[in-house]
Amino acid sequence: MLRMLLRFILLTAVAAAATWLAYRPGNLTLEWLGRHIELPLALALAGVAVGFIVIALVWSLLRRLLHTPGAVTDYFRFRRTRRGQEALSAGMIAISAGDIAGARRQAQIAARILPDEPLARLLAAETARLEGNARQVKAIYGDMLAHPETELVALRGLFEDARRNGDMAAARRYAQRALRRNAGAAWASAAMLAIQSAEADWPAVSATIEAQRKARLLDDDVARRNRAVVLTAQALAAEDAEPDAAVDLATRAHKLDAALVPAAVVAGRLNVRDGALRRAAKILEKTWALSPHPDLAAVYTHARPGDSPLDRLKRMRDLLKVAPGGEEGAVALAGAAIDARDWKLARQALSHHIAERPRARVCALMAEIEEGEFGDKGRAREWLARAVRAPRDPLWIADGVTSRTWLPVSPVSGALGAFRWAAPPEALGPPCEADAVEAAGDDDAPLLASDEAGSAPEAAPVAIAAPPPAAEGANDDDDEIAAVGKAAGPANAVEKADLPWPGPALGKAEAPASQVSGQVSGQVSDEAASTDSEAIALSHQPDDPGPDPQTDKARRAGWLGGLGEP
Repeated sequence: MLRMLLRFILLTAVAAAATWLAYRPGNLTLEWLGRHIELPLALALAGVAVGFIVIALVWSLLRRLLHTPGAVTDYFRFRRTRRGQEALSAGMIAISAGDIAGARRQAQIAARILPDEPLARLLAAETARLEGNARQVKAIYGDMLAHPETELVALRGLFEDARRNGDMAAARRYAQRALRRNAGAAWASAAMLAIQSAEADWPAVSATIEAQRKARLLDDDVARRNRAVVLTAQALAAEDAEPDAAVDLATRAHKLDAALVPAAVVAGRLNVRDGALRRAAKILEKTWALSPHPDLAAVYTHARPGDSPLDRLKRMRDLLKVAPGGEEGAVALAGAAIDARDWKLARQALSHHIAERPRARVCALMAEIEEGEFGDKGRAREWLARAVRAPRDPLWIADGVTSRTWLPVSPVSGALGAFRWAAPPEALGPPCEADAVEAAGDDDAPLLASDEAGSAPEAAPVAIAAPPPAAEGANDDDDEIAAVGKAAGPANAVEKADLPWPGPALGKAEAPASQVSGQVSGQVSDEAASTDSEAIALSHQPDDPGPDPQTDKARRAGWLGGLGEP
């Protein structure tokens, strides 16, 4: 629009000047070298304009002729550069597709045409990595470290190489240098957070979370939840040695994230120990309303030592007035009612959860009800048989790994607060009783490393002894129940297996549930031998062994796998 306006003004000025000259005619007289030339003024001005145009055209032609060699050179240089850029693009696509030969060919073309291009060096490094040539990868990235524009890229490449090779000290150095170079480097910040979490260096983890928040790598809500996880881990570590400090840490964590069950459990348990029952009840009720969990119900109902089963049942009903709690509330109420021998209430509590496919713990409770209320061993065995094939009970789950107890860091992804209380998807199959994960807060807490997608750890074999012979007259269901319930050894009687990942193993952890099949959720024991007084018992605990505080300290290496943008 502005250009059109300027053109209109220019044309108007030219028209005005022509009109002015038309109304003021005259002649232009020129005497030079004895010659007398007289021309009309308009013709003289037109001649001057044509002369300027001719001079401009001649000058343009001369300039083109003078610059022709350079133009030809520029043309061929442009074609060469475009070919190099096409090689870079094709090489990156070949790397993404896993085409080693194509990537190598394009990397050679790009290196020959664009020797000083940073992307050409990066393509060469990635091609060498794809070929498994670690020495060449390190050499290329080492050369890129000397150039400020490629320093961060080289640091990340060297970090990934060190992580894959299990050199955690070098990985830490590269991540720290990258943070000094750029505090907003998300991958370096995430790597340091994972290293510090794996080493249970919680003060350093808190500082890193705050740095991420200031750099806008985390929003305020995520940072708050992560700080709550860190405080809870510290509270769990200090609960036995420094209970006063632990209750303060757990209370602060509860204020930051009221839905965090472990924080509420620790705070409630320690407040009960100190006699602050009202404070403990307030904390537990608030978390129960947000995240119902069996541990919350257990601490709440056993708050007063010496209470009778009827008193505990009354407290459980008070807790359900705060929030029904869904299946967790029904199971907790049924358990308290069974302890109080209120069979009708127990059956009523479970009535909404036995219609279609009740979970193993619901089946176990129904077996207890049938046995306790009517003495019906047949119905009890029927419920126990259903428990063997029932959907699995909820567990603490993070990235396909299950744990009986909550852990602050996922052993697969290294994410803080990744464990969630949920029922495992049936497609994953039962959990594997693999190498136990140490308790949260332990300085030697191991967190495994996992590489890119597709390198999931293999399942550890589960050691289950042959069942003892069944009593005479026992039916097939009895044999099946006994085979599951009478497995020899404790829940953690499992062979340990190293995690296969690129390079030396950095740690061990529970195998993902997707790698194992053939177990059931819950250990079922059927003591149907020969007397009328024998009991049918079913453990309500998941078959995952949970943390093992005696795990060898050499397993502490930390998680650094699968880093991404936070």
